[in-house]
Amino acid sequence: MPEGYAFKKIHGGDKYSAIDEVIRSCGVFDDVEDRNAFIKAVHDRERIQSTGVGHGVAIAHGKVASLPSCRIALGWSRDGIAFDEKYSEPVRLVFVIASSPSRQDEYIHAVSHILSWVHDDRFCRALKNGNFDDAEVRRFLGNMDAQRFEMKD
Repeated sequence: MPEGYAFKKIHGGDKYSAIDEVIRSCGVFDDVEDRNAFIKAVHDRERIQSTGVGHGVAIAHGKVASLPSCRIALGWSRDGIAFDEKYSEPVRLVFVIASSPSRQDEYIHAVSHILSWVHDDRFCRALKNGNFDDAEVRRFLGNMDAQRFEMKD
């Protein structure tokens, strides 16, 4: 699976290093003027309350005032990362979202898109297991690369 634009195989040992790795490595964030400020915003948000949503998935996010549209990248961890104490399953899928505070509807739509896919047990299991030959996994990652946020059929 190609890495770089909206997908990264991550090796971070904790949630903050995993988030940093996704933000620094994925080209989808190239137009974020100050990546360090974005990283700080995501970390600050994470400190308020963990963005782990269960089932091995986290949706970390931060606001970027000058961003013209929502940006999403996915970090995949083979071994999983301890994200919070609320969920015992390690996080293997770390979504990171950058969005403008003035585009809240777009942000909500993007999160709904992600959740519509990861609530499909078969698809989520294939993605978490790194089955990148699976047709639905390829379709989803293609949508991520195109930054096309569509609900699962």
